[in-house]
Formats: sequence, C-alpha cells, structure tokens
Amino acid sequence: MRQLHVFFGVFLLALALTGCGANAPEAREQQQGPLVEVVEVRPNGGVGAVLASGIVGYKREADLAFNAPGVIAFVRVDSGDRVRRGQTLAALRRTSVGSNSDEAALARANAERDLTRTERLHAEGFVSDARLEDARLAVERARDSSALTAPADGIILRRLAEPAQSVGAGAPILAFGETGSGIVIRAPVSSGTVARLRVGDLVAVRVRELGGEPRPGRVARIGAQGDRGTGAFEIEISVPNTQDLHSGMVATAEIAARGASAGAETALLAPTLSLLDARADQGVVFVVDTQGVAQRRSVRTAGVTQDGVIVIEGLAAGERVISSGAAYVRDGQTVRIAGGR
Repeated sequence: MRQLHVFFGVFLLALALTGCGANAPEAREQQQGPLVEVVEVRPNGGVGAVLASGIVGYKREADLAFNAPGVIAFVRVDSGDRVRRGQTLAALRRTSVGSNSDEAALARANAERDLTRTERLHAEGFVSDARLEDARLAVERARDSSALTAPADGIILRRLAEPAQSVGAGAPILAFGETGSGIVIRAPVSSGTVARLRVGDLVAVRVRELGGEPRPGRVARIGAQGDRGTGAFEIEISVPNTQDLHSGMVATAEIAARGASAGAETALLAPTLSLLDARADQGVVFVVDTQGVAQRRSVRTAGVTQDGVIVIEGLAAGERVISSGAAYVRDGQTVRIAGGR
C-alpha cells in the first residue's frame, strides 16, 4: 500500500511539472512585454511641405434672423436654393407690437414720422448714422409683420425654422453663404507650423469625395491668436477653382511652406504614428534604448509633412522611437522589437 501511495505522489508531481512547462512560454512572453515596431529618428532633409486638414466654406457665412419675436408666416426658400440680394426669404407675424390695434397703428405712425424727420436731419448733417439706424429699427419694430431678405447674392446652406413656429428675436431662421465672397478652407495648425507659413504660400488642395485630384490654392490669412483651448492657429486658404466644392466638406491641404521655424536647422523627422497625446506643438513618443526598455518622452513639433512629424525638441538623431504598438506600452516597460532590431 505504501508503494502505491508513493507511485501516485510521483505521478501527480509529474503532472504539475508538465503543466508548468506548458505555461512557461506564455509567462516568458508576458514578461518580455508587447511586440512593437521601431524606427530610427533621422535629420529632416528640408523644411518640406506642411499637411493640414480643414473645412470648406464660404468666406462670408451668417445666420439670418428676425430682430423681434413672433410667429413665422412663411419660408420661401430651402437648403441649396440660390437667392439674389433683396429677395424676400421669409416673413414673421409680430407678437410684441401690442394687443390693441389702435395703439399699434399709432406707434407705427409715430415711428414713421420720427424716421422721416431723422432722415431729413441726417441729410443736413445734424444727426449721426447711429441715430438714423435707431429710427429705422424703431419703425421695423413697430410693424405687425416683418420680412427677412437676402443681404447679398448667395445660397441657402440650411433651413433652421418652419412656418407657424414661434421664434425669439435673433433666433436663426436660415444659414446663408455669400457666393460673391468666394470659397475658402479654414484649417487649424500648431504654433510651430504657423511660424513657417506666409500669406501667399502655394497650396495643393484635395477633397477625397471629389476624387482626390489636387487643385491649386494659396494661404490667404493666418490667425493672429491661437485658440485658448487647443493652442492651434486658424489659417485660411483661398481656392479659385470652386467647382463641385460645398460648404462643410473636409479637405486636406499640402502647403509649400517658405518660412523657417526656430530650430529648423536641427529638426528631426519621426513617424507620424509615433506621436501620442498631440496638442498644438506638443506631443509624446516612446524611445527604446539598447536594452529594449521603452521610455516616455515629451517632444515639441513643428508640423507634419508627407514623410512624418518634424520634431524640433526632445529627441536626438539616431534614437529609436516606437512607430507601431505604442498604445500598449507603459513607461519603463521592456518591449519586444519586431525583426529583432
């Protein structure tokens, strides 16, 4: 019996050792860390083109509204309709002129009489433009109905209200684009990128939905202040060939930047996918040392080119950064490098 117990003890021990051996490769793999790809950072051979993404829109777009509350009587246009300057687009029945019709008529008569007098005095130079505008506004407010007209030749971008709908003063009724103002692309760029741009820089604009064929453009305006939330600056790109372009489309712009940013002489080029937590001209990469340990590193950038991200601070030429798999890496973790490099 004692020999039988010894036999079963040895058998169970063998099974346990076999199980541990089966799990050993998996355990070793977990200890070795995630599999990543690395790329060696190299000097930037030139300033290169800057890539940006923005929204197509008319140079001048605005929401049209009534200046008094009321109930919409009619809306004669819809999204996509082209209109001419002075064309009646919608009408409103006022709800703020008073319930007594006699009092409302008297108020209108007084306002019109005051306007006539103010116009005469304005022509003689006795009252200001602001006073004349106030008199005209008083007449408009005293009327029991109001018309919304097109301020210029343009297109209706969106219809935002319907007949019989009650609206307040200033509530948007129609979104309007002035066709004569031209079409532009507004794109955010980092502070490092904006330092390299100049008004007049040539741009190749592409819209994927239209086949992606490049059409020429130029940098028409560069924002003077960065966004307080993101730190990005808005640039405006004019596009003379507006065929098939519609407000709201997404376009990519390849800008032939002529200016140079600080540190351009020592700028490095890193893979675009290596940059994490990008915000304005700041970001993070993982640098892998000779022992295969990944270290989180803050960097400063100066834009994105076709070849990668321009890094002007935080990296040295020859260092290896993770180009694939960085999302699964922790700071200070040992990683496995694809290809054994």
